[in-house]
Amino acid sequence: MNNTLLASINKKAINEFRKDLLQMLRIGKEIDRYYAESQSDLDTYLKKFNSLINSFNKKYKNLKLKMIKKTTEINLKILLNEKSVRDCFENAASKIIGLHSIGKSKFGAAVASNADAFSKELENLKNKLYITYYNPQTGTSNVFLQYDKKEKKVELIYEIKEIENEPSPESQLAAYYALSQPFNKKINIHDEGATLGFTSLLSHVEKAEYYRKFDPQISE
Repeated sequence: MNNTLLASINKKAINEFRKDLLQMLRIGKEIDRYYAESQSDLDTYLKKFNSLINSFNKKYKNLKLKMIKKTTEINLKILLNEKSVRDCFENAASKIIGLHSIGKSKFGAAVASNADAFSKELENLKNKLYITYYNPQTGTSNVFLQYDKKEKKVELIYEIKEIENEPSPESQLAAYYALSQPFNKKINIHDEGATLGFTSLLSHVEKAEYYRKFDPQISE
């Protein structure tokens, strides 16, 4: 993968993080489904998932996951350890190949080829940043960053299908922040997460899709 952002990071570490993150996203998706179905043992699973989230956050200290419980759904936030969206852009997002445009309030406000407009848009950033990338092979990808005042970190607003895709800008950003500092290799998120189960709830087709997406050995 041609990548300047992750060039200095060991591929094995990237694969391990990807395996861990996809496991967390899978469980989060199933927890959300469990929540919508009002399953009787939901509280037990929520406690186990919270414990797993804590383990994940101990393993990768520069990236934080947080479970958000709403009236009708449960979401998993991804928080990057940056003090502003501009810092996040300058330190990481700007280094992803294919940068096309940015915007403080919408996508495509200032294209990278127009240096003056691009610089002005960057200087006027506040708590939100809309970034567009273009790759001839995969087309256009969007990234939305938002500063979380309560957490004092930058939230990566992600789409499941995008962040599951290893070359995507969302996936690259998450991997960069998780691995730009040393991580605790002794914590085994994938295997610990497997103890929560959920794969037994999937249909035959869903199981095949799960193993295709979430087993890095198959995708490599």
